[in-house]
Amino acid sequence: MPDWREHLRPRLARLNLSPTREAEIVDELSQHLDDRYEELRADGAGEAEARRLAIGELCETDTLAHQMRSLRQAHVPPPITPGTPNRFFFGAVLQDLRYGARMLWKQPGFAAAAILTLALGIGANTAIFSLVNATLLQRLPVEHRDRLVYVYRGGIGGVFAYPMYATLRDDSRVFDGFAAWGGIVASLNADGAAELVNGYIVTGNFFDVLGIHPARGRLLSVSDDVTPGGHPVAVIGHDFWQGRFGGRPDIVGHEVRLNGHVFTIVGVSFMWLGFKALRDHTRAKREGKRS
Repeated sequence: MPDWREHLRPRLARLNLSPTREAEIVDELSQHLDDRYEELRADGAGEAEARRLAIGELCETDTLAHQMRSLRQAHVPPPITPGTPNRFFFGAVLQDLRYGARMLWKQPGFAAAAILTLALGIGANTAIFSLVNATLLQRLPVEHRDRLVYVYRGGIGGVFAYPMYATLRDDSRVFDGFAAWGGIVASLNADGAAELVNGYIVTGNFFDVLGIHPARGRLLSVSDDVTPGGHPVAVIGHDFWQGRFGGRPDIVGHEVRLNGHVFTIVGVSFMWLGFKALRDHTRAKREGKRS
């Protein structure tokens, strides 16, 4: 593509523009000359002929100087009346896009940095919104969610020991019910395949306190807490049932191994995945030490 700067700058000298403004106008006019040059080449003109004709259009009656008078630094554009339609809106947008693409093409390093920054910004905002949406905007699928209170201890961890939880559950006069839970990562071995899964150790009254109903089978109950370690049962989430077990209809009563211990799946819940017997096993070890 020809270099038009040597032809444009002498014609802009009489306008007394600042170097920055003159460079911008030269770049924009170069784009128009490039377009005209390509049109002439497409019509069959040779390289020299197309270059001469494109430059000739600027020289006719000093067209360039006449058109550039409105670009003087002292010129104040007329105010735009609100609501007045712009007949050349789409043409101006297209021109701005082409000019922007031209500038980015000339500075590939800056273009790559800008695109990477936009991608990281969009990705970060999407991740943050997903987290806020899941934790703050989406409502828990439980009964009387406006009456739920999350109780925790101050300091590192903020967790309760099981005896302290039992004292709060039995002696509290403020809350209608107290349930406890804790997150774990367990090794699941089922149907000959092993994998690590995220789960929760919950108390037997966990589902009753939250008012959650089973999607299949039954959920844990207070009776599952009577004998420590005596009821190795588990409740799995609905999505986990569909994804890991293919939604098999005989899932209730199916036995799996969690961290080497045999558990019986007694139900499917629309919320969370609870491994109650692991909590019972830990409790039995504590009580054995105390005795």
